[in-house]
Amino acid sequence: MTDTILDKDVLVANIRTQMENCDQLKYKRSLLEFFDNDGRFLGDNVFETSFMARQNQPPLIYEVSGPYDTISNEYATIGRIYESGQRIFEYDMKQQIQQRTAAMVWLFFTALDHKPNGVLIVGAGKLAIETVHYLKHFLPDLSVLDYHARNQRIESFENPCGELGVSVRYQDKLELGDYDTIIMVTNTQACLLDSINIDSIRPGAVVASLCTTSQTGEIASEVYDREDVNVMFDYDLTRSFTPDMRAADEAGHLKRVTFLSDILQKNVPLDMTDKKNLIRITGTPMQNVAVLDMMRSL
Repeated sequence: MTDTILDKDVLVANIRTQMENCDQLKYKRSLLEFFDNDGRFLGDNVFETSFMARQNQPPLIYEVSGPYDTISNEYATIGRIYESGQRIFEYDMKQQIQQRTAAMVWLFFTALDHKPNGVLIVGAGKLAIETVHYLKHFLPDLSVLDYHARNQRIESFENPCGELGVSVRYQDKLELGDYDTIIMVTNTQACLLDSINIDSIRPGAVVASLCTTSQTGEIASEVYDREDVNVMFDYDLTRSFTPDMRAADEAGHLKRVTFLSDILQKNVPLDMTDKKNLIRITGTPMQNVAVLDMMRSL
């Protein structure tokens, strides 16, 4: 299958438009999780349905679904658009999922007027590479960043980033204090940011945690409840979509959450300079609508 690379500027702008007008979109999301007889996580399947209101016309209905398994560490994502009971478009979105996630990271940075300077990426997979693509596109002067992973990835990460003109330096220990931008792109169930090492993060720094599976748990629940932390979610269902978020919510740690749509519309003032800024991204219907609309127009 030939890769379809969506225009980065257009994709970011289209997601922004969908986020700003998200009140026109009615959506529901369900998650099926699977475990073996010993309680080990096998994988999951996500179902997302969105109704786009169109005044007196029938709504456009967007449906996105796809399973993930832990053995292959791969997922599938199929998108469909329906109108008046007819399927009018269908597309295998797998190649665009990483693009729209990386685009969402940049949209958050733009909305917060945050220009990354010292960057650490935690993880070295395909989404990490796509994130570097977007950083380099919007920050052409970016020439170096650090990354942390379980082991050094010269062929699969360092070399592809080098081809983009970005030199990436491997950090075998997770040190967080030297950076103003930390992007976590892992599928780990272990907490990478906890109540101890949060103190090492400098005020004004931005930490983006990208939920790559339903079991991703990169940030300890109690961190979200700290007075010196801003907590920002991509949308409302992030609060309840994954087990770690549900546990944090039930424990009362998510009382001070700001959503991206409010940031874009300048509805909430944020003290970015003196606080540590945590972003949690699980992937929104607005992103998927933006991708499907772009693919349909090609």
